[in-house]
Amino acid sequence: MHSHCPHCAQSFEPEPGFYFGAMFVSYAINTALFIAAWVALTVVYPDYSLTMLLGLLTGVVILGLPLTYRLSRSIWIAIFVRYDRKFSGDATMKQR
Repeated sequence: MHSHCPHCAQSFEPEPGFYFGAMFVSYAINTALFIAAWVALTVVYPDYSLTMLLGLLTGVVILGLPLTYRLSRSIWIAIFVRYDRKFSGDATMKQR
């Protein structure tokens, strides 16, 4: 990931350990994906085995990892850093 926003120069690492809280967001996203995959498996193939369920959930985690990693970090920083739609600064401004 970039260290700063190319548009407004906002630091994506405000302080060391800032993104530890993103783990909770990632946990919530993965839980929602698990439940969706479980319900879909139950609807499509009601006589599934535990091995099939665990294999499906492992696949969901591995395939969804790039999405959940970035999405959880984006959600976490959006909670703490206000987005200003009207900002018109340039990317060459002094790095913070």
